[in-house]
Amino acid sequence: MNPHRLAQLLGLEQNAYSFRYNQTPKLKDALEKAGRDFRSDVVTVPTEGMMQAIIEASVGDDIYDPEGDASVNTLQNKLVELSGKEAALWTLSGTMGNQICLRTHLTQPPHTVLLDHRAHVQCWESGALPVFSQAAVTQVHPQNGVHLTLEDVKRNIIADGNIHFPPTRVVSLENTLSGTILPLKDAKEISEFVRSFPVSADQRPIAMHLDGARLFDAVVAEGVDLKEYCACFDSISFCLAKGVGAPMGSVIVGNKRFIERAKWFRKMFGGGTRQPGMMAAAASAALDQTLSRLPVVHAMTASVAKELETMGYKFALPVQTNMIVLDLEVVGIPPAAFVGYCKNNLIAVFPNGRLVFHHQTSQDGTLRLLKALRQLMSDKEAGIHLIDDRVAGGYS
Repeated sequence: MNPHRLAQLLGLEQNAYSFRYNQTPKLKDALEKAGRDFRSDVVTVPTEGMMQAIIEASVGDDIYDPEGDASVNTLQNKLVELSGKEAALWTLSGTMGNQICLRTHLTQPPHTVLLDHRAHVQCWESGALPVFSQAAVTQVHPQNGVHLTLEDVKRNIIADGNIHFPPTRVVSLENTLSGTILPLKDAKEISEFVRSFPVSADQRPIAMHLDGARLFDAVVAEGVDLKEYCACFDSISFCLAKGVGAPMGSVIVGNKRFIERAKWFRKMFGGGTRQPGMMAAAASAALDQTLSRLPVVHAMTASVAKELETMGYKFALPVQTNMIVLDLEVVGIPPAAFVGYCKNNLIAVFPNGRLVFHHQTSQDGTLRLLKALRQLMSDKEAGIHLIDDRVAGGYS
């Protein structure tokens, strides 16, 4: 067969290596849909730059090849540089990254993880913590109603010595949590206290872990240094499928000894992969292309929140980054009605009232959202019956 014809059949012509959205109508349609999807910031689709990075990625084996995969190494090195930590490890998801970190810190029960009662590692990871780490949890309700403080940790940390209570071995924090920021000042105060907390002579100091799924949003919004923030923690899990919009994957960071041990648990949890370079390359491109857009996303979120406030909506939490959490109960709006009015305007939402903005949220999407919620509030105030059927839907 003619080599040129064979290349055509296999899709190996030169122009096949240059990605364009207009070549893939399904992806173009998905981009339009993402613009009006407020369920989460994981609903984005790859940009042209991410797709091009996938095409050009290395295809090594991250387990068999002693040096690892080149694209994975590039991504890991990028997170090392950004975080200021010694080493990094690619994982398939935020849940996997968090649970690997906690399992690596924890050794032999009895042990307890202290965390916010809403923490993703406890509430939204399918009960992985007690299964993989045999750990009890101390669920803390922040006294200020927004984020944990040093006083919250002091009141709830469990010391060695009382056989009735498994001692605290990890303090796991989260930033952002439902869009709210754990300020650098509080992270520093908690870290200094926890790391100096007295433990038995045969025990390591209590570890500090951060679920940093949306840490980039947090440090950009607070205007603090990422490395300074990361210095408060022994391990951090960055979910790259959230704020920066990668197709999938997370990276965990820590010191070299920690990451070397974490590799065993990644393998144990089913995270050894073949040719992960394509997804790592897309994540690396996402970091390069979308981090700079976070201030725009936050400004858009604040603008919509202001409009909703004028309509009479109330917020369950402060609007600080890319999320608005409506208190539907306090304004008497059933979750089913909230979902239904949005659906009628081609808007996707979860029934809990959380609205999440991202770098592909469109002007059309925000206008449709405001139209739906304006009509909903107007009908509620006019005494029109609102559907109150049972609706389901989770979020992360």
